[in-house]
Amino acid sequence: MPKVIKSQLIELVNLGIAGGNTATKLQFTDQPYLRNKKITGIEIINSSDMSVSASGNTPISNAQMQKCFLTLYLNDLSNPGSVGEWIQNVPFTLLHRVQNASTDPYVREAYNLAGQVIYWEKCYVTFGTALANTTNVSILLNVYFEG
Repeated sequence: MPKVIKSQLIELVNLGIAGGNTATKLQFTDQPYLRNKKITGIEIINSSDMSVSASGNTPISNAQMQKCFLTLYLNDLSNPGSVGEWIQNVPFTLLHRVQNASTDPYVREAYNLAGQVIYWEKCYVTFGTALANTTNVSILLNVYFEG
């Protein structure tokens, strides 16, 4: 786990739609508190970890989490002026470090980063197949940072 200097919980809401949401991509919104911050780690929280988000939505389920992939638009530490999708399609299962049951996918360490600056409004989550949710579900990422 990265040294926790500062942390921010990001909540992305995949809106529930009658008949099931067919979206396969969810774009991040701007994260003013995390602008120009050096990100040191990211982890995912699902409904086995907590039952409700701060906004009152249900976090994604374990099964839904296994369909999700994270793409980050960030700077290159060796050339800070160079930015792009340098981290692509990271399976959420690599970002989940809480084991709630023997069938829960998890990793022992948080997904550590090296202090890159992330441009959140250009980042997104891809679903391998649509979540088909009829009620709102939240994607919760706890982000560790410094600066």
